[in-house]
Amino acid sequence: MDEPSTSSDLCKKLSYSIHSYSSYLPTYVPENILHDNQEDQSSRWSSMSNSPPQYLILKLQNTSIVKYIKFGKYERPHVCNLKRFKVYGGLGEDTKIELLYSGLNNNSDLEIFNLRHTLDNNSMIPVRYIRLEPLESWGSNFNYSLWYVELLGIDDSHIVSSEITRFYQFREETIIRLCLKHFRQKHYDLAANVLLQSSHITLEHPFLSQLYDTIVTQGNYEMAETSMDQAINDGFLESFMKRQSFKPIWNLVKEHDNPGKRRPCMRGGHQMCIDSTNGMIYLLGGWDGHKDLSDLWCFTISTSTWRCISINVEEHGGPSPRSCHKICIDMERKQIFVLGRFYEVQSFIGDYPQSDFYVYDIEQSQWTLICADTNIMGGPKLLFDHQMVMDSISSTIYVFGGRVVASSTRCSSDETHKNNPDFSGFYKYHVPTNTWTCILPDTFHEIKVQDGLLTHNPQTVASRGGHSILLHSKMRRIYIFGGQRQRWAQKCPEFLWYDIETGVTQAMPMPSTVDKPPMGYTQRATIDMDHDEIYVLSSLSKDKDRREDKVQNAFWVYFIKQNKWICIYKNHNSDEQYWNRMQHLEPCPRFAYQLVYDQKNKTHYLFGGNPGRSDAQNLRLDDFWELKVYRCTNTELSSQCKLLIRKFKFQEIKKKDKVAAMQFLQTSVSELIDHSDMEQTREFQGTAALLFKDDNQTGDFSEQIHKWRCSLFDKLCEFFPNSMVQPKESLVDLIPL
Repeated sequence: MDEPSTSSDLCKKLSYSIHSYSSYLPTYVPENILHDNQEDQSSRWSSMSNSPPQYLILKLQNTSIVKYIKFGKYERPHVCNLKRFKVYGGLGEDTKIELLYSGLNNNSDLEIFNLRHTLDNNSMIPVRYIRLEPLESWGSNFNYSLWYVELLGIDDSHIVSSEITRFYQFREETIIRLCLKHFRQKHYDLAANVLLQSSHITLEHPFLSQLYDTIVTQGNYEMAETSMDQAINDGFLESFMKRQSFKPIWNLVKEHDNPGKRRPCMRGGHQMCIDSTNGMIYLLGGWDGHKDLSDLWCFTISTSTWRCISINVEEHGGPSPRSCHKICIDMERKQIFVLGRFYEVQSFIGDYPQSDFYVYDIEQSQWTLICADTNIMGGPKLLFDHQMVMDSISSTIYVFGGRVVASSTRCSSDETHKNNPDFSGFYKYHVPTNTWTCILPDTFHEIKVQDGLLTHNPQTVASRGGHSILLHSKMRRIYIFGGQRQRWAQKCPEFLWYDIETGVTQAMPMPSTVDKPPMGYTQRATIDMDHDEIYVLSSLSKDKDRREDKVQNAFWVYFIKQNKWICIYKNHNSDEQYWNRMQHLEPCPRFAYQLVYDQKNKTHYLFGGNPGRSDAQNLRLDDFWELKVYRCTNTELSSQCKLLIRKFKFQEIKKKDKVAAMQFLQTSVSELIDHSDMEQTREFQGTAALLFKDDNQTGDFSEQIHKWRCSLFDKLCEFFPNSMVQPKESLVDLIPL
């Protein structure tokens, strides 16, 4: 959500009192939420039942702009934690402006959420009362509990009083627009014209007013089609196209000119990187189920061919056989860097294994050992399950997280220590000067509001393993997503970004539990800097609320500017026979696979992995897939709009002449139908069936035509951004009965 143009440094903790409530159990009084006593199980509000509506209404000491809400919890997961809830706010206790719909994770992590605090005209929402409404607890049929609630925002009287004036002005304008909409629909043209002239408020964008006149007043369907094409060309529907459901299309990569079938063998824990500029994918090492590998391969996208650069890079001065390492590529200087590896602690005697660091010069086909131990150079110790990215602009590599191999805890005989391994921090390596810097050590302090932003202490961050990190070189940000960490390290944000230029780290509030990718160690994430989108592919994942692993394939898209997640593909099937049938259609669930993204051609590539079969624990995969995310084109959107318009025109023709309607259906409507699409075909057949249906409609025929045309106009308005269209609400719906 964009920050309003006010002094954001006034954002602070807001004082409030308990105004009213639905119910509470003895000792679990509403006032308990004013105190953050994480260790005290009784320090909470608990409803007397879970029968709706249950609520708490908070009254702020001063009318404020409430920007964030913070929830504290008990020190352990609890069945009464809120899985789903809503937050409302306004100037009156009965005002129900929805500020948030989300859910809490069932753990002890402190969670902070952005509250909706701006309106469509960019004015802010003044709030005196906050209503917290639980909808579902984590335990089935359990009462609702809240442990601690903190509100953060602006209560400066000068700012708030100005926003109250703008708020009432916005409400007044909205009421007038609702009246204009109602008058137009009811043919009260004189009243609508007088209101327009006296208020100087427009109902909608002039383009849509003209479109209304074309459709509803004139009934000119042909001109309506031309107008929608114009809207597409003028970019009015661009936001709609971005909101469209994407369609992921999997295909096995067709490998050509490979008579000897020279290609990488089955493996997991390998690493891949891509040079999108030159269309080359590089693959290094991995575990084949029996041993670590040290081969280096190159796949040329244009020719769909694999080439083995070296069957054993160690023989040419490269790294030893390894898995769970990480590689990154500098496309500007044609270099590949290699860091880390998995190492069995029990397998070494004497000195701890060292963290070697290599670079491969692609053009010279030459390996160089940069240093034998990055820890001595001020970098990380030997680690695995970490992540690293290359910023070619500054010639700097960023390395975050991962499990430290040779840590005192991991080498300890104490089982408690073994289950709580050490994690590495956040480092950067400057290539030209060969220098390492630890920019964020592996510790964490409470989230704070500083300069109006949710930030961590800039010197600390919670690490993890099996996560994803992505560089947005244009925004100068590094995004960190997912991963896992032992239970004792709490307050570990699932999604955050680090600003390369300022060093600021900000946690990104995640949506409710059903509207986000599953957290774990098997997700792979990529980024598209042209579309400002992050893609997350998850497969075998651990659900903390289930005793067994849950197998699923899912593909998510995160819109950076809109701060919104959508799931565009999900397959929960875990049946082995099913995946045997699907082996040429889509990849089976797996972990330890690799995914890279071709920024130039907008294509993902996936190779290998571990299918996690209990009956074949050494089995690894060597399938090679491409994933393209299908998007709606201007031509397809034009056809979609024309089909909608022609269906309404068919309804109008049918009322007058069924023979003419049939001819129109067989020609003008049919030509826009993809008859190979079963869903479109069924819908077309359903439309044709209307010809034989007795309308049995009484009343004024012209009034029915008017309603149809208004309905068509409303549907076409859904393609346009909210800032251009008439209010979606109806004036009559505001009348209490």
